[in-house]
Amino acid sequence: MKSSPQHSARVPLWLRWLLPVLLVLTWLAIAGVGGPTFGRLDEVSSNDQASFLPAGAEATAAQDWQARFRDSAEVPAVIIIENRDAISPAELGELASLKAGLEGLELGGAVIGPIPSEDGKAVQFIAPIGSSDELKESVQELRDFLADSAPAAMQTFVTGPAGLTADLVSAFAGIDGILLMVALGAVFLILLIVYRSLLLPIAVLLTSVFALCAAILLVFGMAKLGWIQLSGQSQGILSILVIGAATDYALLYVARFREALTHTRNRTEAVLTAWKASFEPILASGATVIIALLCLLFSDLNSNRALGPVAAAGILCSLFAALTLLPALMAILGRAAFWPFRPQLVPAGERESELVTGLEGQKGVWRATGSLVSRRPRTVWVTSALLLLVASAGVLQLKANGVPQTDVILTASNAVDGQDALARHFDAGSGSPPSSSRTKARPMKCWQRSKRPTAWGTPTSWLKAACRSPAPRRSQRTGRPRRQGADQRHAQLRRGFQRS
Repeated sequence: MKSSPQHSARVPLWLRWLLPVLLVLTWLAIAGVGGPTFGRLDEVSSNDQASFLPAGAEATAAQDWQARFRDSAEVPAVIIIENRDAISPAELGELASLKAGLEGLELGGAVIGPIPSEDGKAVQFIAPIGSSDELKESVQELRDFLADSAPAAMQTFVTGPAGLTADLVSAFAGIDGILLMVALGAVFLILLIVYRSLLLPIAVLLTSVFALCAAILLVFGMAKLGWIQLSGQSQGILSILVIGAATDYALLYVARFREALTHTRNRTEAVLTAWKASFEPILASGATVIIALLCLLFSDLNSNRALGPVAAAGILCSLFAALTLLPALMAILGRAAFWPFRPQLVPAGERESELVTGLEGQKGVWRATGSLVSRRPRTVWVTSALLLLVASAGVLQLKANGVPQTDVILTASNAVDGQDALARHFDAGSGSPPSSSRTKARPMKCWQRSKRPTAWGTPTSWLKAACRSPAPRRSQRTGRPRRQGADQRHAQLRRGFQRS
């Protein structure tokens, strides 16, 4: 695009002051409502394990069926008490007395245990926690009780679904605020270096933050109406995405605004010229990203499907903020936004007649690159597309096997240490036994058995054992057949359950 000539027509007062002020006040009102809503996102977000499973996965369907058999949303906490040497009968009796104290905490249903390990160096309790809303507090209450009541020479751990979830919540507590502050600090530092101005970085950051407030308000409303499923992962990505996108669009507009100020003294004319020059590329960029993000709706993974509309809403708000709020701020500030290095008016006779927009003041390789793109746009984009296709060929070899939940928590974690202790002394999966649901074979008999309370609690997680006793399996930890002791205990458990 070539440079536009200087305009001499007088700009109306309403366009110079009234409209920019109204736009800024409107965005202030949006930020005033959307900012406090940031703390309410937990009301409409869910971090259920099914959120991170494929919608068509067998485990997802099994979880839906299990919910029909449960009377409550109890989450099991697996308690491991470990000793260096084999636990004596007297010590085992002392540990058995902890069961009454654990049940006295009244955190959920009946406590199961103690279950001794094969090597005799550890015991296991399973304590259901009834309220998932107070999971973190309940797990901490369990840990405090064990620290005070368990023998001093033994180590205690609270792990399993409840312990890992509580430590995961603690590890990510405040992560959204930390990510937001780090992103804003990094962007502010980069803008200071690029523009060497104090006011302009603040104006750009205000645009980004106000766009985030609008995005939070929009996402909260959609989640409240049940249109989207919001998770903690989506919240964290939303903050970084909006700050980055809004800053990117703002940089494009500011470049056009600085260019326009070298051609006219009227800041309102400069704002309009910059808006016309940047509107199409900003709109095209935002629309492309929004369409790409909405393609995530076709993903079979629930977390990816939920991220699509959330991120698209963030880009939409970034686009509107860059095209409305930032021009309004520039119309109010004018050349003062670039203080102390304000752009100066270039006389008409000294302007470059064939200057390509965006190359003002550029020399060397960057000017040559920009000129090449301007002269041969079709050749450049076709070549770039071919290079991208070649570079993306490696995606066909991608193998995404996931990350174990214990590796997600990088800080010190009692639950992660407990999982290690569980693996040392018990068969793999004993802390989280697999469960299955049968929809046709003897449904009423299975239902009646699953509802009967026994010494092991209400055994909905043992529905498979109630319907059909499984054949002995190999240990998942060693690959060898389970020892006779383990098989005998499982057989005793099944017989006791069937007699009940």
